[in-house]
Amino acid sequence: PKAQFNLVVSPWVGVRNAEHLEKKYNQPFLHIPEIPVGEEATAKFIRQVVEFADIDNKKAEEFIKQEASIYYYYLEHFSEFFAEYWYGMPSEFAIVADASYALAYSKFLADQIGLIPKRVVITDNTPEKFRPAISEYFKNNISEGVSIDVDFVEDGYIAEQLVDSVEFTGGKPLILASSWELTLAEKKQALFFEITTPSSETLIINRTHIGYRGALQFLERIYSASVGGK
Repeated sequence: PKAQFNLVVSPWVGVRNAEHLEKKYNQPFLHIPEIPVGEEATAKFIRQVVEFADIDNKKAEEFIKQEASIYYYYLEHFSEFFAEYWYGMPSEFAIVADASYALAYSKFLADQIGLIPKRVVITDNTPEKFRPAISEYFKNNISEGVSIDVDFVEDGYIAEQLVDSVEFTGGKPLILASSWELTLAEKKQALFFEITTPSSETLIINRTHIGYRGALQFLERIYSASVGGK
């Protein structure tokens, strides 16, 4: 009850708890729906927290400037390499995951990398109260000129059928999901990454796709899988 404020980084998980703490202890909370992946989202996230906390933003801006410089240095050099060796890179993607990861990865892939979203299936039984806002976010806040219709589906079989029905037209697609969708990805001849549970094909000890450097690691994985044919 002595916290200055609470921070909720999710489209809906944790919001009700924060509302309860605000009501009971008069603790304000900052709700940021999007897990930050990449420079734009991470810089925005930091500035939102700093502003809400009402603290001096000098150190934050110095940090943002430093990390952005490193981020775009690598991204620029990758772009030069990619321009010559672009073969095999996906241009379309589909996601089957909880609302938090579906939103974070969709925004990064569409807005920062330029991939086209073909299907987003949210499987975490999002309460009806939050679904309109999440749907609106996917339609109008993913990237300029990009709008995604979201399917809220808990049944794994139905989720798989929804992705299976997608006609990918841009070569090998990218599918981000759980190990349950591995066979489907093989059927669609897609690049496949596990981003949610259950995860039986990937061991993670100390790796993230969040933030500045996490996004670069994610980009490395996509390109490496593309040229490696996996």
